[in-house]
Amino acid sequence: MNKKEILAYLKESGLSPNKAYGQHFLISQKYIEAIVTAISPQPDDCILEIGPGPGILTAPLSRLVKKLICVEIDAGFARILAEQFAAMTQVTIVHDDFLKVAPFDECTRIVGNLPYNVSSQIIFRVAKHYTALQCFFLIQKEMAARLIALPGSAMYSAFTVGVQLYFDVHKLFDIPPHAFYPAPKVHSTFVKLIRKKDIPLQDNEKEVFEQLVATAFWARRKMLKTALKRSPYGTYDESFIESAFDALGFDPKVRGEELSLQDFIALAQYCAHHDKR
Repeated sequence: MNKKEILAYLKESGLSPNKAYGQHFLISQKYIEAIVTAISPQPDDCILEIGPGPGILTAPLSRLVKKLICVEIDAGFARILAEQFAAMTQVTIVHDDFLKVAPFDECTRIVGNLPYNVSSQIIFRVAKHYTALQCFFLIQKEMAARLIALPGSAMYSAFTVGVQLYFDVHKLFDIPPHAFYPAPKVHSTFVKLIRKKDIPLQDNEKEVFEQLVATAFWARRKMLKTALKRSPYGTYDESFIESAFDALGFDPKVRGEELSLQDFIALAQYCAHHDKR
């Protein structure tokens, strides 16, 4: 759909973009085609689409896959989509909040033009509660920069480390504001997330990992050993910290923002299997 078509669609449907849901609809055929090409849907695919809105990606994807499940929180768009795709048995429209609905385990790929205000929550839910091998998300450009940030950089964050535990992240291309209706105030980026085959942490180690990452970025400019003694997420005895740093070869003055994903994994494994006091 171009801008004229989306305006006509919205008028006919009696709908409008909902700010509360962060709705910005892609209206550039150039980028719609680029996204579908990047996804490269296959005839045996079961794809989950998050927030289809007026079905801009739903329409081309529905013709190329075995099954397409669309989760839409907006009642108006869910109703219109259900009517629009009623004759297509491979398409299922679910009116629900993606952050609350039970996972769709049969889907091996997930796509979505994600609302900026809940993008991180959606990505973390996908990481922890789904097994999809590939994800394709249209997100705020700044968030994409955080996903691929390097240790020690300004954009490196708990979000970076948390997502990279589960996925290899690839930036595909940027999309300007004028490619959307209504136009957002920021640029967007289309990213591809490939799930890692193995996560080297057991469930109890993951819990420790999350606490350590939260601590590290709670006081990112402080030395990590200082943060670990004062953290609201769980404290450690000074002698334990020294033993852990010695065992792992950490610089005693290292700051939390300087640790790599592998450093956090190693520290979590050590802390999970040694008495911290």
